[in-house]
Amino acid sequence: MQAVFTMIGLPSLPLLSMILVTAILVLGGLLFGWICDLLLGQAAFGTVMNTIIMLIGAFAGAWLWHRFGVPTRFDPSVIKASVATASGLLLVLVLAMTVP
Repeated sequence: MQAVFTMIGLPSLPLLSMILVTAILVLGGLLFGWICDLLLGQAAFGTVMNTIIMLIGAFAGAWLWHRFGVPTRFDPSVIKASVATASGLLLVLVLAMTVP
């Protein structure tokens, strides 16, 4: 778990903090998955599958931004959180449009 957090750019955390961050990420993902399920209607994959797809897209987006990020004048953690959220939602939308 520590390697995944380090890969996406989070600092080294104690075990309790890692558990708390993971719980927040999963609950936030479930909330976004439920909202996607409401918005997409019949094209959605269900709340849990939307959450899994969104978390995969968010981790991929955060990792790519950490790896190839363009320097900006804004706070890097805000940019990374925005990129992660947008990439997760974008992956769900793209999959909803392409899967029959």
